[in-house]
Amino acid sequence: MSTANTTAKRKNTKVKTIGQQIIEAWNTAADEVILPFYAKEYVVEDITAGRIREGWEGMRQWTRSVFTAFPNLNYKLVDEIEKEGKLVLHWLAKGNHQGPLMKIPATGRNVFIHGMSILYLEEGKIKRGQVMWDMSGVLRQIGLLPEISH
Repeated sequence: MSTANTTAKRKNTKVKTIGQQIIEAWNTAADEVILPFYAKEYVVEDITAGRIREGWEGMRQWTRSVFTAFPNLNYKLVDEIEKEGKLVLHWLAKGNHQGPLMKIPATGRNVFIHGMSILYLEEGKIKRGQVMWDMSGVLRQIGLLPEISH
């Protein structure tokens, strides 16, 4: 292979950021792929839902509830900032409401969810975090809140 081809190949090989890797893991909807990014003693505050989830069991409960409500949920990384062990992810998720969400029966409607995660890394694992997502937007999209008129 010529030097020009090798250089061109290197430029096309893009190393994925930790944020991209986390989003790709969530897109598998598989605990065995998602959980290794998190420390076993992980603690997350879901600011929107007003809940604290702890450890891998708390994460399993969370992922099961998310993917039961939206089995085809797909995340997209909008932006990320990583600095000194802190990772901030702005993400967008879309899916179809096919199961219970906060005791709300499935509506079959498509939703787009805007959210942000602030994650703190230690020894290569996510140790703690805060998650915020647009609950009012989701409720509006599934028909439980009125549309906003401008």
